[in-house]
Amino acid sequence: MKISVDGGSFKVAIETEFDGLIDEAVAIYSETFEQAKNNDKTILRLLQIILEHRDTDEAIGYAVLGLLGWYHANINPVEDQDIELNLPKILPHLINPAGDLTATSASEGSTFLH
Repeated sequence: MKISVDGGSFKVAIETEFDGLIDEAVAIYSETFEQAKNNDKTILRLLQIILEHRDTDEAIGYAVLGLLGWYHANINPVEDQDIELNLPKILPHLINPAGDLTATSASEGSTFLH
């Protein structure tokens, strides 16, 4: 299985077996989340690992698996097929989940009221 991460200014990929992959990926994501305390900082930390250690295969693999674990836990379950995590397309929707939905919504004024 090939896992690619497109960060806009970089693209990395790893190839690995699917057996046990999801458990390992979710464990890496959970461990990083525990240290970072929230999703945004977790993603940033994994991206930081990629950028700072782009010459180290082990670090790249760790960060890519962490991002796969985040994707599996928060976006869509991962199946046994090649996957590309296109972060420039995914992240804006996480930052502003309501996004364009409120632009034409009749209830826009009350969307974020508690």
